Amino acid sequence: MKDPIEELTKALVVVGKRFLPPIYLVILVGLLGCASLPPAVEKAPPFNGFMGARWGITIEEAKKVMDPEGKKLFLDGTDRSPYALYASGSYLDSPAIFSYFFTPRSKKLYRIDVTLKDLRLYEKGKNDLIEKLGPPFYSQPGVDHWSYSDKSLVILQKEPDYFQISYSGGEMLKLNHQEMGQI
Repeated sequence: MKDPIEELTKALVVVGKRFLPPIYLVILVGLLGCASLPPAVEKAPPFNGFMGARWGITIEEAKKVMDPEGKKLFLDGTDRSPYALYASGSYLDSPAIFSYFFTPRSKKLYRIDVTLKDLRLYEKGKNDLIEKLGPPFYSQPGVDHWSYSDKSLVILQKEPDYFQISYSGGEMLKLNHQEMGQI
């Protein structure tokens, strides 16, 4: 007669060889799932201003950038809120208004809005942004947002009579909020 303990041991060895590797694999996969992954590296925004105007430039520097780009300054409201220069020009081959916004104390450029009245160009403008920036981070009918970890932001907004693209630089946008709190 065979020893039952020896037979049981042999059976366990066979079962172990057959089932333990998959069990080890499941345990290993489970443990790896618990391990923290390295943080995802987000790209910086693919812009540091708009056209020739860079975030943080002064009012005078912004005025110098407008002329070579074919923009004509028609209102300097930098001495009062919302501290902006307004210029006319062309964007997407259509007449547009460009609004350059500056921080209230240090007078540094932090945002530029482009406003167009030709609603037929809305899809062209949206497609241009998607081509340059990728798909929007947030989207609903008539509003698209592209946002970045440094707080830079692009907003495309459609209204009944016009649409607007707003570019804001993260660090300068934070500076504007700080300075607004000091006024």
